[in-house]
Amino acid sequence: MKRDKIKAIIEWTIAILLIFIVIKDSPYFSYYELSPEAAFEKSERTYYYGPSEVLEKVDVDDVQIFLSKYKNWFSATLVNKYAGIFWGAGSGVGGIEIKEDQDITHSWGSSSINENYMLMRYYGIVTNPEITKVELDVAEGYDWDEQVPVEDIVTLDYQLEKHRMFLFHWNEMENDYISLALRGLNNDGEVIYEEELR
Repeated sequence: MKRDKIKAIIEWTIAILLIFIVIKDSPYFSYYELSPEAAFEKSERTYYYGPSEVLEKVDVDDVQIFLSKYKNWFSATLVNKYAGIFWGAGSGVGGIEIKEDQDITHSWGSSSINENYMLMRYYGIVTNPEITKVELDVAEGYDWDEQVPVEDIVTLDYQLEKHRMFLFHWNEMENDYISLALRGLNNDGEVIYEEELR
C-alpha cells in the first residue's frame, strides 16, 4: 500500500514536471504576458528597440496604447488583450524619428482588433514649444480624391501634456474618417502649424 502511494507520487511529480516543461516552452505561453507593461517591454525586445520611456497609457477596450519615447524616436505601440487575462504585442512597436526641424512629427496606423473593431490611430510629437493644442480635421463617408464641404468637416482636438505627444483614435468600423488637415495652435488659438494630409 505504501509502495503504491510512493509510486503514484513519483508518477504525478513526473507528469506535472513534463506538463510544466511543455507549457514553459510553448510559443503560446512564451508570447503572452499577464500585464500590459510586460507585453509592451517584450514587444520592444523582440524588435530590438528601446527600452522606451512610457509617457502615457491610453485604454481602448481590450487594447492599451503606449505613447513612448526612445532616444530621438517616438511610438504609439499597441498591446492587445487575449482570452480576458493575457496581453500580447500588437502593432506600432517600431519608432518614428523625431524631426527637430519641424514643429510636429506625426504618423498613423490602423490595426484590426476583432471583427467589429478596426483601430485607427493618428499620433505624433510636438517640438515647437509655442504649440499647446493639436487639431485634426476629419470627414466621414468621402473618398480621398473627393472635395469635402466645410460643413462635413469634423475637428478633433488634443490639449498637449508635458510629454508633448498627441493621439487621436477611432474605430474605423463605426467612423470611416479620412484625415484632411493637422494644425498646431498656441494658447491664444492662433494657428502656428498647418499641414494638408491629402
